[in-house]
Amino acid sequence: MQQKRPLKVESQVAFLDEQWRERTDLPHIYNRQSRQDNTTPKRVTIHSARPRQEANDLHLDQSGFILVSHQTQVTDFRDKQIVADVYFPEMRDLILAETGAVDAFPVQFYQVRSSDPEHFFDAYSLYMHCDFSPRGWTKLARRMIKAAGATMDYAEPEWDFALYNLWRPIGGAVERDPLVLIDASTVDAADILDYSAMKEPGNARAALPLYNQAQRLYYVPDMQTDELLVFKQLDSRPGHALVCPHTSFDDPTSGPDARPRESIDVRMICIFPK
Repeated sequence: MQQKRPLKVESQVAFLDEQWRERTDLPHIYNRQSRQDNTTPKRVTIHSARPRQEANDLHLDQSGFILVSHQTQVTDFRDKQIVADVYFPEMRDLILAETGAVDAFPVQFYQVRSSDPEHFFDAYSLYMHCDFSPRGWTKLARRMIKAAGATMDYAEPEWDFALYNLWRPIGGAVERDPLVLIDASTVDAADILDYSAMKEPGNARAALPLYNQAQRLYYVPDMQTDELLVFKQLDSRPGHALVCPHTSFDDPTSGPDARPRESIDVRMICIFPK
């Protein structure tokens, strides 16, 4: 029998240390120790997103995330060819329908996350983060679009670009370590700082939010395999939600025999005329 979850839970979520607000160098987070050295757990209230979804109160360009129903034809998400041939087109159709974009391209890199990952970045994230840096986003978007095989040159003066993450559980409903997101409308852009995902200086830049009491956090209790969280990664359009920071968290209502979570997240770049 499915457990009834409360409308909000109290838990801890790690945020970038406040000391980095005034520093000019970058934090480097690339393994467990560097994560612990640069982040601090904060006690937070995490609200269920289901009442807002039922009230039609979620929007990609305001809250920065939505919850949608979707049946996929894919049964083996570890088969890269099937993901590329079947799941990417499914996600492209979905994001075009949800955003009204004129075109969309998959970022070829995707992640299947489990409790037994091969690499640090395939594990459940344990710190609030953004996957990419807002700095230089339009140039990065054009490189990603070209790498995806676009034949048209989407020149920046004529086009805007938005990046979305499409996240779903696989293998069963989420019983533990669910995804938590910050409502984008409660994120102050001044709180989003760059960091390096490498030990050495390089181009692997992403971003992290500093903690702010104004931030409002949400999750989807008992998320099912036919449900998708679609959330904003970056957007070059003024007046639209910029970014929706996210991570996993320890749900205190999860039972001791709760099934370990498996999930897949893919990213889609959408193109809009200015």
